[in-house]
Parts: sequence; C-alpha cells; structure tokens
Amino acid sequence: MQRTHAARARRRSGRSAALAVSGVLVLAVSACSNGPDGDGTGLAPTSTTATDPAVDAGSDGLAPVELTVTAGTDPGSADGRSLNVPSGWNAEIWADVPGARLAAWAPDGSVVVSTGDQGVVTRLVPTSEGEAPSSTTLLDGLDDPQGVAFAEQNGRSVLVVGEATRIVAWDYADGSASNRRILVDGLPSSGHGKKAVTVRGDTVFYSLGSSANRDPADRTADPQRATVWQVGLDGTGNSVVATGVRNGFGLDVGPDGTLFVAVNQSDNQPYPFRDDTGRYRESVRGYVNENPIEQISRIAPGTDLGWPLCVPDTRGGITDVPYVPDPMNNPDGHELDCATLPNTMVGLPAHSAPLGLEFTAGTPIERALGSGALITAHGSWNREPPRPPSVAFTPWDAATATLGPPIALVTGFQDDDGSRWGRTVTAVPGPDGSLYVTDDDAGLVYRLAPGT
Repeated sequence: MQRTHAARARRRSGRSAALAVSGVLVLAVSACSNGPDGDGTGLAPTSTTATDPAVDAGSDGLAPVELTVTAGTDPGSADGRSLNVPSGWNAEIWADVPGARLAAWAPDGSVVVSTGDQGVVTRLVPTSEGEAPSSTTLLDGLDDPQGVAFAEQNGRSVLVVGEATRIVAWDYADGSASNRRILVDGLPSSGHGKKAVTVRGDTVFYSLGSSANRDPADRTADPQRATVWQVGLDGTGNSVVATGVRNGFGLDVGPDGTLFVAVNQSDNQPYPFRDDTGRYRESVRGYVNENPIEQISRIAPGTDLGWPLCVPDTRGGITDVPYVPDPMNNPDGHELDCATLPNTMVGLPAHSAPLGLEFTAGTPIERALGSGALITAHGSWNREPPRPPSVAFTPWDAATATLGPPIALVTGFQDDDGSRWGRTVTAVPGPDGSLYVTDDDAGLVYRLAPGT
C-alpha cells in the first residue's frame, strides 16, 4: 500500500531503532588521517544478532549472504556474488532493469523505476515468491528520467518525474500513465543537473545541483544553482527553498513532516584550518579523503547550507556539525558568516555520493529497523582508495526530531582491490516488509528481506 505522510506523522513517536550504533564514525581533520575501516565505507558497525558461531560477521557487524536469483532474471555481473547484510536477512536478485536509478511504490502495489539515460520508466509488478516480477515500460522516450514520486491530487493518483530540463506529471491509474503536463520547464542540465523529486501534500520538491565543483558563481546564476526548489502539483509557485546545497540529490520528508536532503559535497577541498600543521589552503590527500563530509540535513524555506563558501567542520564529531570558512572562496568570512548557518544534522563519510534518501516511518520495514532514514551511497569517483557503494541506516530520535550517526546496513559491492561489480542508487521499503535496492551499474533491483 502507498505510504502517506499522515501515516508517518501518526507513527513518529513509535519505536526506537532496533539497530544499535556500536561505534563512532571517525573523520580525519588533519594531514595525518586515519586509514579506512575494514570495508572502506567509513560507517559505524551494526549490532549483530548472530547466535550461530559459524556466521562470519565482518568488521561492520554484517554477515555475508550469497545472492539468490529469481526465476527469469539474468544476474549479470552479480552472478555468484554475496552481499553483507544484517544477520538473518536474505538477499535476492529480484529484477533486471538496465540503468536502474530511483524508485517509488505505486498505490496499486507495483514499483516504478527510472533508468536515466535509458529514457525509460519501468513498472514492476510482484508475482510469486522466487519468481521475477512482471516488467513493462510505463513511460519511454524521456530525457534522462531520475526522480519518481507518487502523489494524490483531486482524488486521483499522480506520478511526478524529474527529467533533464523539466519536472513532469502524469495521472496514474490501472498501470498506465496519461494526461502529461509540464510543471517546470527550461531547467539547466549541466554539471550536477539530474533532477530528484519528492512530494509533500500538493508540493513537489526537486533538486538543481551545482554546475561545477566549487564555483561561487552558481550562487548568483539565473536560475540559481546548488539549490532545492518547490513547485505546486498545479505548476504554480516555482521557487527556491534552500541554497548552498551543492548537489542535494537525496530528498525525502521526515516523520515530523519536514524536508530532508542528502548532499554530495565537494571534491578536492583545500585544507581550511589555520593551525600548526601549516597546511592552510593546501590540497592534503589525508584531509581530502575524509572531507568534506556528505551532509544529511533538514531544510526549510530560506535555509543556506553554505556551499562553496563554508565547509563542514568535523573536528567535534559527525552530528550537529558547524562550519568554517572556505579558505579560497571565503577566507575572511566576508562573503558569508559561516557561524550563522544551521549546523549539519548528520555527516556521511566523504565521497560516499548519497543518491537515495528514504525514511522508514510508516512502512513495514520499520518493524525490523525502527524509525530512521535509509541513505544509499553510489560510491566515490576519485577518492584514493575508492569509497564503496553502500546502504546506511540512521536512527530517528522522536524526542528531538533528529537523526543519529549512520550505521552500515548493506555492503559488498566493491572488491578489495577497489573494483566494483555494482553501484547502489536507492533503497526503498516495499509493502511486503522487504527493502528494494536499485543498481545502475549491474542493471538490477535487489530484494533484501529481514529474517522472520
């Protein structure tokens, strides 16, 4: 059944997370950084419930499980592979979807998956256990479809899709999309121009990432880049919600009804501290490997996350993170007073590239994980050594309406030598209590089911 924000609100004071953080994420803040942890994710380990001494739980508290394959599915590069998941979980290659990117469950119990440069939105309908879902093309001929989300408008279901230069809506019924209308058009697609979407009530939120890595000109561009925008389902009220958001590709609404963003931060960040290392403004590999953190934060109209004038300062930890001035773009703080910015709620390891953000409140998987956020990382493109793809979970504190430190939930897509056989994009809770994970490199959708 379809998740609603009303259901989320009713349940936001519910369970605490069932997974306990058994460590902390340590981020380097000097030239002498710590090396990566055992799996390279930089994530804190989960607690493990394994009681069988034969279970080989790794340093992240996860246990390797060989991927099974549904009948009728080609496993491709995932053939014979295993994933590291919480002890007792099952892992299955559920469906072939070339270029699988973002996903959303429809009110009719099917799941739609965007495919980026394939130009297609695919509809998958679950069949019987162990069998591949039926697969049909819901939409084709699109221009780089990324974000997909369902909404209700005037008693009918609406599918919203973020294309390269526009935000588009269709009526959705009986497994078909009709009555196409463009909500916003003429958007730039250069740089970090892929459009993610989420919906709250009759408002669509969408990302418009930066055109470059660290260029302040994006803050005054027309339209302004490194932003999150909103527009009504009727196409009115297009306006900026938040600025200084380098590439806020992960978007979702939290259990308290507020908007959250997962931000892909800068590469090759110059050292921002005027300390006794003498490295101020230099490119320091140890610092660059672990900084700046990827940001998970609440945003509201008028929020500024500071890019590229302010840098998250992790010297005090990875939650409630303040900022320091960027040493090249804002050395004296004249361009922007970094102390006035809202602290980053949670830091994800640098260069993780978080693309998926999904809250669990009000979904069946909340019974296994508790209330929190699923953060899916695509993995780094230029870190040395590479940051691997992963799915993390960060628990929700209902008393403070905040997220806690991220915990490793799914790993194993990268080999010890840094090569990858898959790259995760998003993880969405399914109506059956399983987690459905897309992989645009292997062209697959995985079904991960908690043990009974």
